Amino acid sequence: MRKWWTMLALAVAMTAVLPAVAQEETGNSNLCVRAGVFFPQKSETRDAADKAWFTAGIEYTFQQLVAPGFEGKWTVSADFMGNKTMHNVPVQVNLVSMFDRFTWSIGAGIGFAKNVNGEAKTGMTYSVGVNAAVGNTSVPLEIGVMWRGMTNVSNQLDGIAVHLQLRF
Repeated sequence: MRKWWTMLALAVAMTAVLPAVAQEETGNSNLCVRAGVFFPQKSETRDAADKAWFTAGIEYTFQQLVAPGFEGKWTVSADFMGNKTMHNVPVQVNLVSMFDRFTWSIGAGIGFAKNVNGEAKTGMTYSVGVNAAVGNTSVPLEIGVMWRGMTNVSNQLDGIAVHLQLRF
C-alpha cells in the first residue's frame, strides 16, 4: 500500500512542476494529462491485485462541438490503470462538455488488458466522469472521478478512478 501512496505523491508533485510548462497556454486547452488512483469494483480483483492501482492518462481534443444550447468537444484518450499483476489500457473517443466549473464526459473505445489469470484480453471499454476546477489557479487544474468498465473480462477491470487533471 505504501507503494501507491508514493505514486500518488509523485502524481501530485508532477502537477506542481507542470504548471511552469502550462504558463505558455494557448487558450484552447486541447491537451490534458491526469494521474491518480483506481479502485477496482470486484472483490476477486482486489484480492488478486491490490485494492488501489496507479492510473495515468492523456487526452487530446480533435473536434470542437457547438450546437444550440450545448458546447462540447470530441476527444481521444489513452490511459493506464494497473499494478504488477493486472492492468488495463483503454483507448477511447469521448464526448466532453463544460458547465460553469464542472466538466463531464462519456466515452467508449477498446481496452488492452491483462486479467486476474494473467491472460491478455481486449474488449470494449466505457467511462462516465465528472471533473471540478480547483480554485482560481493560473493553470486549469481539476479533480475528477470517473467510472471505468471493460467487457470480455467478467467485470474484473470495472471500478472508479480518482485523479488530478491538468489542461494546457
